[in-house]
Amino acid sequence: MSPKNSVLPLNYLCLKVISNQLIYALSDEEGKYDGIVESYFSGATYEVLQDLLKIVLNPVNLDASIRYGCLEVLLRQDVKKLDTGIFPQCYYQHILETITYKGKGLQQLNLKGVWVRDYPELSKLIRNLKCLRTLVIPHMADDNVIDAILCLKKLTVLDICGEACYTVGGIRKLKSDTVRVLDIGSFGKIDLCPEEHSSFDIVAGLIENLPNLTSLRTYSFTGSALWLLYNKNPNFKTKLTYLHDTGTTLDIMESIINLCLSPRKCTLGQAAGRSFGKIKQT
Repeated sequence: MSPKNSVLPLNYLCLKVISNQLIYALSDEEGKYDGIVESYFSGATYEVLQDLLKIVLNPVNLDASIRYGCLEVLLRQDVKKLDTGIFPQCYYQHILETITYKGKGLQQLNLKGVWVRDYPELSKLIRNLKCLRTLVIPHMADDNVIDAILCLKKLTVLDICGEACYTVGGIRKLKSDTVRVLDIGSFGKIDLCPEEHSSFDIVAGLIENLPNLTSLRTYSFTGSALWLLYNKNPNFKTKLTYLHDTGTTLDIMESIINLCLSPRKCTLGQAAGRSFGKIKQT
């Protein structure tokens, strides 16, 4: 018997048909169909536009000029989610300008596929997207970007992990009552900034400055930062439910247990055996 294949959802099949026609229409180098296509989709819901953008922007084997043309045509003020996908460097500035102009209603933006570090347009874009709740910009943040992020009063998820360019003074400015998930630093690396001695105390300060933080991702030494906070103020409490630590000692485990009211997932690397015994006692 032939293997059973699951039937694809009808809405997905419809989107594939429409996206193929869209790609064909926008393949014309002179762009003579752009206005017609934009007019055709003017009555579509933002959900349809989001799904089409996701289908068209993600394939890396599709010509970048066609994908960028789709971004220009489909991005609208009411679109809420956008993942740019991977583009060549020559498109970076155009992409930032297009999103700044047409993406004012975005609530979720993922720029992981474009390397826009050192592009001043990135800060301008962030300041312009007042509705953002999720921002994913790994390896791109500097002090100017941090300043721009402070303008986002609805932000709940922030990803600035990787080799960023912010200074100790710049990252100390990051304060928010709304951010719940922060992705920062690099796996296995203690220092956050290029400057020396930018490690546990910086992360401890971030935990203090983000009182509603529930998840601190990527950074591998959160336990040591909590140990500093615990020694500073044993009565301090956090809302952290997820953290990652390396080389967890008994003292660090005690700090985690006392400062995190309801930890659900703690990833511990090279933890001392007695620290696990401490967990069993709680």
